[in-house]
Amino acid sequence: MAESSKKVLEKKGQGEYEFTAYGEFLSYFHAHIDIFKRLLKAKKMDPTKVDEVAKQIKSYMTGNIKKTDQFFEHLPQFATILGVTKEEVSAYLNSNFIEVLTKVQEKLKSQELEKLENAPAPSFTSITEEIVERLQVTHPKDFVFAQKGILMVLENPLTGEIIEPQGLMAASAKAALAIPAGADSEKEPVSLTEALAVANAPPTPTVKKQSLIPEKDKSILQEIVETFGEHLTGELLEVKIGPEVTDTPHLESSSTSSATKTNEEYEIEDLEFDDSSESEKGSGNTSVASDDHDDFSDDLGIEYEEEVPPAQAVDLNSVRLGNYSVKEFMDLVQTITTYQTKGDQVGYQNWLRSLSEFDKAVVSLRTQVLKEQKNEMVDWNSLFQMMSSKSELKPDVLKGIVKKIKNYQIVKLTLDRMIQEFKKGSPEFMQIVKMAWPHIQKSFYEVPNYPQVQNLLRGILSRVNGEAHKKEFSKIFSMALNFIQSKFQV
Repeated sequence: MAESSKKVLEKKGQGEYEFTAYGEFLSYFHAHIDIFKRLLKAKKMDPTKVDEVAKQIKSYMTGNIKKTDQFFEHLPQFATILGVTKEEVSAYLNSNFIEVLTKVQEKLKSQELEKLENAPAPSFTSITEEIVERLQVTHPKDFVFAQKGILMVLENPLTGEIIEPQGLMAASAKAALAIPAGADSEKEPVSLTEALAVANAPPTPTVKKQSLIPEKDKSILQEIVETFGEHLTGELLEVKIGPEVTDTPHLESSSTSSATKTNEEYEIEDLEFDDSSESEKGSGNTSVASDDHDDFSDDLGIEYEEEVPPAQAVDLNSVRLGNYSVKEFMDLVQTITTYQTKGDQVGYQNWLRSLSEFDKAVVSLRTQVLKEQKNEMVDWNSLFQMMSSKSELKPDVLKGIVKKIKNYQIVKLTLDRMIQEFKKGSPEFMQIVKMAWPHIQKSFYEVPNYPQVQNLLRGILSRVNGEAHKKEFSKIFSMALNFIQSKFQV
């Protein structure tokens, strides 16, 4: 690995130290060596021989394993060096790995923290060297500092390229140039130099906008004065409209009829207005309608509801725990048993890597439950804290998984005992058992819903011919249910 990746711990934003990828790998490396030493000592091997084999294992891992997930792929080679079977190595690792890894990581972390606390303060020959070392920032080649108005920028005199200030300097410049801080993410970020150029640019001449509304026409009197002012004498003007009036009656009637005809030809229909009473009535209706439609939500198709407080975030792993059934557990155990029977360690590791975090936790915690059932000590609190820190599973969820594993182990044990009881029956009885067994399993998968279990078992009994066989089934079913109910933790 590169020198920069040799750091074992790194400080996170909250000030806590966590293992780097190299630190994680290192803890796995030493945990495997420790476990292999324990295995050899358990076989009463001579201590000198144990150290010699441990050196061989260490040399092999150094040359062949570069990633954390590669340890499981080399179990056959480890078994050969240790002189034991692959199954024995695998079983020993499964039983002891989490405990040993936790201790190794605690020791490794304490050692590294002690090194960091006791490390001498670095010495620098100049303030520039200290700045570069601590900030890991260097001055760009060929760039010089240049003053651009209120901005201090880095400029390349050869290309004209400009590097604008960052961080607090940029924030101050934006505030001085009145650049909004929350710019739309889809828009290009505002350049400080461009904003400065705009701020210093001369004001653009104001151009009188042409109004779309025409100007009000001059009055006819004003236009007359402006046009004929020189010719006006001040005498009273007599304005005559139409032809000169005469005493001839028929001409008057003729002119009247002509005017009437003209008016008829160019008559424009009046706009129809309601009378005052109707107007008041309409006005009243309008006000009512206005009151009814002040809210435009009806027109827009929007339905306003009372504000509901936002729902709290759902922990999907807690939901998964609540839905985790006996059948899922049985299927998982069956898969593990199949890989163990075949001795397919590579296939098992590939399957394990494909599981979700929840199912991986079930596999790991089941190993610890089996270990505890052998009267071996398990520090559950430390185990929960360690697993929770490396996954999204909360300690309460991990505790719930352990509780379900212990309960479902009781169901599995009960089904195994039932098989032994069934085998005591006659060949004819065993033939009935073979046909009914899938349905019996399905019935007990409903635990702890005991009424449902009993209904399903009664359905099975109703199909059994012969009172003797029915009594035998009933006796075994009753024993099984009583045992589960006495051990199952609600």
